[in-house]
Amino acid sequence: MRGHGRPRAEWERLVGRWHASGLSQQAFARRERIVATTFSWWVCRLRRESPALVPVKLVGAVGEGADLRVELGRGRTIHVPACFDGDALKRLLALLEDGAC
Repeated sequence: MRGHGRPRAEWERLVGRWHASGLSQQAFARRERIVATTFSWWVCRLRRESPALVPVKLVGAVGEGADLRVELGRGRTIHVPACFDGDALKRLLALLEDGAC
């Protein structure tokens, strides 16, 4: 097992805290005194096992016809106009997820 003595649930909590932190994986691992390669391995493993689970925070009211903004963390944002092409957005998100690990 690659968890270095930590149970899976603890890695899930750590990955969740990393997502919320806005830090890079390396910076978060350094702050938490975790081996960066082990942390990265767990991030990828959990992402592969749960690709549909993405932390989302709804900010403000969303009405029909409103533009959307998806904040990915670490300063990355996707602006989605009200008249977006759903299939194109799915392809973009799939590319982003595939390149993560």
